[in-house]
Amino acid sequence: MTQISISSLKPADILLSTGDSTVSNVIRKGTGSRFSHAALYIGNGEVIEAIGSGVVKQSLKSAMNDDTLVVVFRHNTISPSQAATAITYARAQVGKKYDASGAASSASGSPAVILVGFIMGPIGNIVTASLGVAKVANTINSEGSFYCSELVAHAYAKANCPLSASKSSITPKGVANSSKVSLIGNLK
Repeated sequence: MTQISISSLKPADILLSTGDSTVSNVIRKGTGSRFSHAALYIGNGEVIEAIGSGVVKQSLKSAMNDDTLVVVFRHNTISPSQAATAITYARAQVGKKYDASGAASSASGSPAVILVGFIMGPIGNIVTASLGVAKVANTINSEGSFYCSELVAHAYAKANCPLSASKSSITPKGVANSSKVSLIGNLK
């Protein structure tokens, strides 16, 4: 695969990545993907992404710090004004909470799929029930919280460049497999 530099990136490029952490391994196993995370490049060496602490804007260097692989995808038909709309939308989401239930249920339709590797016994049932309630709440307000690829999908949908039919159940694998994007190259 072609190695590219940060200077090759364009605003609204999608960065799909993976790392060596347990969480990354569980996500990749649960989704059957080589990617466990998605972020939106916003220009000037910065990304917006949904991580455990919520939706954040940070430097690309910091975002890639623990990644072992970062691959860049670009929407096939996005115009500069649509890219600006996607970025404006993503910026407005900074500070919102992370959608753990959406991330878990997008993997296999079950809110418990990602937690199974981490939580055992009676407490697992409580957490699973809590995630189920959170999933219902996010269905009612699909923009109240985000997981990584859901944030990217919503931003693209707002820009009139949907990545898939469902912006609320897309995984990093779904982004990579979308007919709407092209592989640009490896950033890391």
